[in-house]
This record gives sequence, structure tokens and C-alpha cells, in this order.
Amino acid sequence: MVLAARRPAANQTKILLASTQGCEHAGHAFMATNTFGRRGIAAPPPRASLQPVAVPVAPRPLSSEETLFGDNKLLADIPFLTIGLIFGLLLIFALQRSLAIDIAPDGSLDVRSLIAYGASGYDLVVGRNEWWRIGLAPLLHGSQSHLIGNAVALFIVGIRLESLIGRGWFSLIFVASAVAGEAGSLLGNGPGTVGVGASGAITGLIAALFVASFEPEADADQTISRLKTSLFFGVPALLPLAFGASGNINYYAHTGGALAGGALAITPWLAFWSYESLPRSAGVALLAGLVGSLVCAGFAVAHYSSYMADAVQYIRASETPANAGEMTSRSLDLVTRYPKDPRAHVFRALFFLEKASLGAAETEARTAMSLAASDVAGGPARTGAQGLLAVLLWAQGRNSEAKAMAVEPCRAKLPEVRRILQKQKLCGLT
Repeated sequence: MVLAARRPAANQTKILLASTQGCEHAGHAFMATNTFGRRGIAAPPPRASLQPVAVPVAPRPLSSEETLFGDNKLLADIPFLTIGLIFGLLLIFALQRSLAIDIAPDGSLDVRSLIAYGASGYDLVVGRNEWWRIGLAPLLHGSQSHLIGNAVALFIVGIRLESLIGRGWFSLIFVASAVAGEAGSLLGNGPGTVGVGASGAITGLIAALFVASFEPEADADQTISRLKTSLFFGVPALLPLAFGASGNINYYAHTGGALAGGALAITPWLAFWSYESLPRSAGVALLAGLVGSLVCAGFAVAHYSSYMADAVQYIRASETPANAGEMTSRSLDLVTRYPKDPRAHVFRALFFLEKASLGAAETEARTAMSLAASDVAGGPARTGAQGLLAVLLWAQGRNSEAKAMAVEPCRAKLPEVRRILQKQKLCGLT
């Protein structure tokens, strides 16, 4: 989840801060070519001919998965792994809610709670060397709606893909895409941005479904159905990034996951692996991912108390002002109770700006910037404070300082802040 900004009023009297509030191995036994396909389909019997009879070859031993489900097509087609992953994510979110410091009116969990659980971000993972977050962030969600959206996508994609490529291969793509999504998020998102969610892993499965749609044995209806599903979820998950997407959706995680999922789905077509071996080899990925996540959870438990103790110094989700009027009217109370929270100082700067006390407003904005620089979740607050300070400097006739201060927020992924600066003609100035 990425922290969003509130829209300020049209005139210079109100500027809002961006708030921190988210194998089947279709290895057909009688075919030499490796293709995706449904388990249990056998090639048609050979026609009678006058050719010499070949010496019979011992049949390939069935895998444990084939032995368990091979005689029951209905059971073989049930996406047990997909359903299991969804239930696992539901249980984890239930635990998140029970331990949350606070929950916002819209159902979002407090960002400080997410950090304590294992949310990832550049400042946390790289800055504090807490690499264990990579194994936990893909299993966490910021709100009930966030979880439901991911669960629906996972189910619809999973029921088409799991029986097509097999549970072992499905597991490998899910785990690898989750890790690749975290890598994309760390590389693409700026410092001070905190993220959670399984969308990177799910986007990897979507990309794999797109690739698998072109398997040669599928009929036209199957191919169209799979392509429609993959494009329905894949296009909105990836396309906005091409247009400088911003807001609460982590498109960089989507991109990392999609690249990993698509690459892995193409690999068997390049004959690096045989589908006969995939369930036995790729199936280990899910176990490895589970063990890795448990190890990462151990690190989270060790750091939990310190992060929760720090969380009480920041404005809680349910106390965050809902509009510009609340920001200014409650600014004194919030800055008194939460002096370490950069957002409280931005609210106070807005109050002084309304009173035309530009010097006092500038002091509060600079204090907010200083506090946000040392806050692992302070990226949006710093951007908002910089945008506010640029307008304040411009209003005081300090044009060169204002232009320099506006450079970073004009490039930021907070559209409301950028829109204000563009309205004041501070973006794009040379």
C-alpha cells in the first residue's frame, strides 16, 4: 500500500499533505515435445500397421500427486493449492487485525502496525538492513478491501492455471514472483514508501497464464478464455505504470512479479526442464517459501516490541484528519500530542498559512521535512512539506529558492501535491 495525499483547496490558503494512511506436467507420456497441458490426458492408441512391433517400454512411474488424483478428474481439477493460499492469506490478515495498533474508519490498518508486522520499504529493507521483510510483506495486506481484491484475482487466475501447469510449477511461479515483486518495489518506489500485498506474486501468475494460453493442444475456446482472464487482470495491473502511475497501487511490484512469472512460464518451452520432473522439483518451492517465511516471521517477532513502542509517537489511523478544515482546526492538539510526527507539523504550517503568518508556516514546514527524513514511513510527508514550502517561498518572492524546492515534489508520485505546484506554475520552471 502506498501512502496517498489529500487535495488542498484551490487558493494558497490550504495545501494538503500526502497522508500516511495501502505441472502439470503436461508432459504427455507419448509426445516428444514439451507443452503445457492437462494432467492425465493420454495420446490416442496407435493405428494398426504392418510395421514391426516395437519392444514395449516400461511406463513412467506416477508422481504422488498423479497417484492421489489421477483416477478422479474432478479432484484433479480442483485448485487445492489456490484455495489453500487464499485461506492462508485470510488467516494472516485476521491475525494482523487482532494485533493492529489502530484501524482507520475505512478499514485500513495503521501503517505503524504494518511496519511492525513486516511491511517492506527501501528505508526499512536497505536502510536498516532488515532483509527478512522481503519474505513477509507479500503475505500481508493493508485493508480488508485490499485482501478481497487480491483473493478474487488469485482465485480466478488459479482455477485456470493450477490444473494447466500443475501444483509444483504453480508454486514455483508464485514464490519467485513474490520475491521479484519485492525487488521491483524496492527499486521503483522512493524512500519513505511502505508496501504490503500479494499482488506481485499474483501478477506473476497472471503473466504465466498469458504465456500458457498459447499451448498448442488447447482449443480455440480455451485459448480465448485464458487470454481474456490474463488480460482482464494484467492490463490494469501493469499499463498505468507506462503513464507515470501514482497513488496507492504498487505498480513496480506488479511489474517485477509479471517479469518473473512470464519468464518462468516460457522456460519449459525452451527445453531447459522436462515436464515429467517439474512436480518433483518445482514443488519444493512452496515448502521453501513457507520455511523462509517462518524464518522471516521469527525476525519480525524479535523486532515487534520496539516498532510498536515507536508507533505510539505517531498519529493513529483513526485520528488522522479527514479534510483540510480538520487539519488546521486540530493542528495545535496534534502537534502537541505527536511532536515527532511530521504530518502534525505540516497541519500546523497550514494553520499559519491561513493566518498569513508565512514565517511561522515556513518554520513548521522545515521541521516537518527534518522529521520526515528520519522516518521510515515519512516519504509522503516530506514530499507534502516540500511542496508547501515551495509555495511559501514563492509567496515571499524568493523565486529561485521556490523553484529549487519544487523540483522533487513535482517529480513525486503524489498527484495532489504536484497538481498544486502546477497550478502555482512552479513545476517545469527553468
